[in-house]
Amino acid sequence: MTVKYQIRCSESDIFVLEKEDGFHLTIGSRVNPLSFGNKLAKFPSLGKGIDAAEQFCKLYSLSKEYGYHLQSTEFHKDGMKSIPVTKLLDLDLSYEGMRDLLEKEAILHGAI
Repeated sequence: MTVKYQIRCSESDIFVLEKEDGFHLTIGSRVNPLSFGNKLAKFPSLGKGIDAAEQFCKLYSLSKEYGYHLQSTEFHKDGMKSIPVTKLLDLDLSYEGMRDLLEKEAILHGAI
């Protein structure tokens, strides 16, 4: 396992790790710098892994603004449907697209 890319995101570090089966996107707490954290997704190339890391950081920050927290590989909020990280990354949403999605979810579940 080799760290190929790392960015700071909120109180966490986002990593792209090269492993035998591909490039893993992971998140680790800055409190425990010896850990490479929780695997979120796997990609066939370093470029796709880096793009996903950048995208995930934006999604993660925005989801926290809406009261979600990351639990395993999904964004959770009490009273709301969980949102899988891989689904969001596959949608390749812009920042505004993600904001629209979270607003629609809030309206759908009566959170606003």
